[in-house]
Amino acid sequence: MILSSTIGIIADDLTGANDTALQFFLKGSNTEILLDYNDELQNHINVGTWAISTESRNIDKNDAAKVVYDIANTFKEKLNVEHFYKKIDSTLRGNITYEIFAALEATGKEAAVVVPAYVQEGRITIGGYQLLKGVPIERTDAARDPGAPIYESYVPDILKKPLGDNAKNMVASIELNVVAKGAGPIAQKLNELINAGKKIIVADCVSTIDFEQIVLAMQKSPYDILPCGSAGLAQALAPVWLGDIKANKTTKKVPKLPKLILSGSATTLSALQLQKLEDEDDYSNKSYYLRLTLKDIINGVSDSLIRRVCENLVQDNIVVVHVSDILEEIKTDDAKNLLIDEGITKEALSTKITCYLAELAREIKKCSEFILITIGGETSHACCNAIGAKYLQVVDAILPAIPLCIDSSAQLIVTKSGNLGTATTLVEIVQYLEHHENV
Repeated sequence: MILSSTIGIIADDLTGANDTALQFFLKGSNTEILLDYNDELQNHINVGTWAISTESRNIDKNDAAKVVYDIANTFKEKLNVEHFYKKIDSTLRGNITYEIFAALEATGKEAAVVVPAYVQEGRITIGGYQLLKGVPIERTDAARDPGAPIYESYVPDILKKPLGDNAKNMVASIELNVVAKGAGPIAQKLNELINAGKKIIVADCVSTIDFEQIVLAMQKSPYDILPCGSAGLAQALAPVWLGDIKANKTTKKVPKLPKLILSGSATTLSALQLQKLEDEDDYSNKSYYLRLTLKDIINGVSDSLIRRVCENLVQDNIVVVHVSDILEEIKTDDAKNLLIDEGITKEALSTKITCYLAELAREIKKCSEFILITIGGETSHACCNAIGAKYLQVVDAILPAIPLCIDSSAQLIVTKSGNLGTATTLVEIVQYLEHHENV
């Protein structure tokens, strides 16, 4: 048994595992993200925070619950985890309710406090409604996710929906009129709800102060509580769980290598970030863009495409392979007919895109060295697996929610959620890598 670890993060996709793990790294914890919880876990020394992605957002709800239960037990039995954190998507996608109940059962916690807000990214919960930059999540790109679409914005109803009529009574909420009064009133309401048999309690949150007060309320409560939320809540928990650990402030140096950006995200924000990078004058002479079409995905990775990528993946060039145009393409009659002829649903197309980019990463790895930047949770996990990564170690913060990681074979990897960041986030990632190069 490994005795040094204390914190265990269970996320349903890799980008979520990474951005949450980063919050504990920033407070001084040696942090690793496991890509396979069946790993023998040898040679993992002095790890203070473990994270793992269940890759369960788009699978059957019972299968999702089982994998969360198994991982929570692995954390307890093999890694001596003391503090559990259930990372959930801040746009409420996935099998959240089933996974929370599985985590409660495995850990023996008495109730879960659910704080899906990520204030730093413009995601707040008010009156139980989840808003993304002021817009209800059902009106955002999250609503159009092919694997886990969102049809409503009221968080308690989203969490109740998978439950039977009796179990729905286990879901409750603490609204802003209580949260705004601070930790004491929050703790009092929390205790009342848990004493009444509530198992999942949603808390409003519109500021980082709210995160801090909710964390303090959980500390004050006599009940054993499972915190569930975004990287925002994790940021408030980190100093409480880690105490006086000193963060390592050394400047990270990275090798001068080309950057390979693989984007399986078709969100509006991802497209804007890619366009901003393409428009950046500093990179115009050393960037190569491949816009994948529907036919490209259906036909599979070709030798000519691999050759084109490898020929351009030299010195400090940037090669970008993305699918940002596919959403518009599949609205055309020709594309619709092609999908019908091939028997491909939109959900199956999303899987094909992920597999395509993973295969591309595997083949390019055979002929080139590069720093890998992936966009999209499923894309990130699939590409990491394809190049043989067993785990990721967080080595620096590029941005507050974007870590720089190194894998088990010293490959540098940056992952980013398709819905995370601002228009310039991708530019800032590349700028960070260039500014930290060994020269």
